[in-house]
Amino acid sequence: MVRPSALAICSLIGGVSSGMGVADGFSGVRHKMCSLSHGARNRQQATALSSSVGDDINALLSRLSPDDTGIDGSQPQLYIIGTGLSNEAIHLPLSTLAILSRASVVLHDNLSLPADEIRKVVPENCIVQSVGKRGDDASSVPQSEIDKLLIEYCEEPDKYPTILRLKGGDVFLFGRARTEIDVLRENNISYKVIPNLSSAVAGPHFAGIPLTDTLLNAQSFAVFSGTNAAGIGIGADGGNDWGDIGVDTLSFLMIGRLDKLGQLSQSLVNSNGDRWTLETPCAIVQSAGRVEQRVWRANLDTIVQEIRNDLGEECSTVSPAIFVVGRVASLNLKGM
Repeated sequence: MVRPSALAICSLIGGVSSGMGVADGFSGVRHKMCSLSHGARNRQQATALSSSVGDDINALLSRLSPDDTGIDGSQPQLYIIGTGLSNEAIHLPLSTLAILSRASVVLHDNLSLPADEIRKVVPENCIVQSVGKRGDDASSVPQSEIDKLLIEYCEEPDKYPTILRLKGGDVFLFGRARTEIDVLRENNISYKVIPNLSSAVAGPHFAGIPLTDTLLNAQSFAVFSGTNAAGIGIGADGGNDWGDIGVDTLSFLMIGRLDKLGQLSQSLVNSNGDRWTLETPCAIVQSAGRVEQRVWRANLDTIVQEIRNDLGEECSTVSPAIFVVGRVASLNLKGM
């Protein structure tokens, strides 16, 4: 069952009759989530609101759908949850907010919810810890350390009954969930996966760039990582002949470094055939779906210089970024 997000509740609740029981629940959650969204006046107020939000969300969910209990009545100890593109708790689905509201531990990535947003929903004594990985950043937490932390917390179920692993975007699409799940299975730890929108698809759409478009005869798209497992830009590793890829639109993640972007653009132009040329439209979407989102539109010949003209010649990265290549990149269908 697809559940409405808190953002949808805030937008639509005014049109729902207050005489309906479920609508009353939506109204209460809306009011308190919007209060959290705009910031509580102090820590005590934030804690009280957070606890109240959790109670209201769980009461509402109990009327909308079954809970997470299995046949034997048990609940998973660990949840691996995608948070989509937003960095605000109010945009999460109600089901995710309900789990957050009873969390004992939250391990979050750099591109998932930030700690201050997480703390608006979780209990006051919840452990909130960043385990982000960002390319060449020396502060990145190694995957082996993340796996170790998961096991250590899960080994104390009485102390940590509900553990959340938050990942920006979707859990599986370039989300590195596989290694963590393998470790959980090896240690017989129960878990549940909750997917969400990937930036590879939703990111361009936030910028008003549809990945397919009937009028432009763009009927297909493909998604790639802009950096391979060894950390080498996909335009420099020589592993793809882009001319043989029979799709109309390309979407690349992890391509924010401008040297890698330039290499990839040149690799596309140099590929066999005439599908990708110097004049092929393309776009970079930075921080997609967030307040600080920026978009640069150009072609494969000029995209890097277009960015540097805007940000300065010394600019070396626009991470986190999505690179869209194809006719659709010239469109801007974004509304207000």
